[in-house]
Amino acid sequence: MDHLMLASTAIDVAAVLLLGFLVLRSGRVRDDALADQRATLETLRGDLAHLISEAEERTQVLDDALASRERRLRGLLAEMGRYETGRPAPRERDERESERVGERTAARAGSRLDPAEARLLRDLDVRIPHGRTA
Repeated sequence: MDHLMLASTAIDVAAVLLLGFLVLRSGRVRDDALADQRATLETLRGDLAHLISEAEERTQVLDDALASRERRLRGLLAEMGRYETGRPAPRERDERESERVGERTAARAGSRLDPAEARLLRDLDVRIPHGRTA
């Protein structure tokens, strides 16, 4: 009977040791997987930040190109108006005044607008004189 009790205790101790080993090993595996996931997440965050900055730069370049084309088209329209009517076209606002109108419009909106929204609001502000209500 003592041999049976000794064998049963040895089997129980071996099972407890095996379970402890498995728990420790799974903890290390989980920690390694978590570290890999964090590294991957940081890499993805860096890539996303880089893509966003590139997109903002491209947007700015496209906005500048659009503004340049818009100025040329306005100049062509003014020139066409002079040729069609035979009299000088009305004086256009200079760039500094347009920027000030855009800044006032953005300040009224109370938030930072993207360039397209600012230009649209500035154009609307230019077409509707101040002090008039619709």
